[in-house]
Amino acid sequence: MLKKNVNSMKSVCLAVVLSGLSSLAIAKSKLDTSVELEQKIDKESAATQQKIDRLAEQALDMNQDYKSKLTQIEQYKAYNRRMELSIEEQNKEMQSLQNQMDTIDETERGLMPLMDEMIDRLANFVDLDAPFKRQKRLDNVDRLRNLMLRADISTSEKYRQILSSYTQELAFGTGVEVYEGTDPTGETEKQVDFLMFGRTSLMFATRGVDKKAAVWVPSQKAWQYLDSSGVDAVVKAIKDINLKSKKLILIPVVTPEKA
Repeated sequence: MLKKNVNSMKSVCLAVVLSGLSSLAIAKSKLDTSVELEQKIDKESAATQQKIDRLAEQALDMNQDYKSKLTQIEQYKAYNRRMELSIEEQNKEMQSLQNQMDTIDETERGLMPLMDEMIDRLANFVDLDAPFKRQKRLDNVDRLRNLMLRADISTSEKYRQILSSYTQELAFGTGVEVYEGTDPTGETEKQVDFLMFGRTSLMFATRGVDKKAAVWVPSQKAWQYLDSSGVDAVVKAIKDINLKSKKLILIPVVTPEKA
């Protein structure tokens, strides 16, 4: 009977042990599953954090880019404002230039008759003046008339050349000059030397032997031959001027009384 009870107790103990081992195995299995689940969660959490970090970096980059774009937009706005002001000023300048061009057209229309009149007055002046360098001065008048017909020369250049001719005529009135020419009386075709003291006195002397000299008489618009002493004075004056002598030069001058 006792042996039977012992065996029964052994059986119960064995069952308890087996039951405990089974519980331990189940607990271990559950623990392993829990660890694996926690590791998986940790991995997923790390992956999620990486995604969050990337998204945060992207958001930061986008924010910086957004601020940069805003700055560029403001710069473009400021540039556009400057360009608008510049275009406005250019339009004003263009309008001013157009107004000036319109004024120039009107001025040119009024200037052309004036220039023609200036040339006519110059031709008349040369015709009435002492006959020094007469042909050269008349050729210049013809040149100015032809200049007025040319379309390839601006109005301002035409006007400048007319004024230059007037300036040259004024210079003739103060210059002292000796120049060559032909006998202005037409009696011979000999070469002569002209001597001009501005518009105060104009004379000439023939070359070679039997020299002759004459002085221009404005009141008579004619040449008046000089006596021997006058011839000598003119010849000497021509020589001294050619030599650039600093000697006192004496020449015959036609006075109103003698005229």
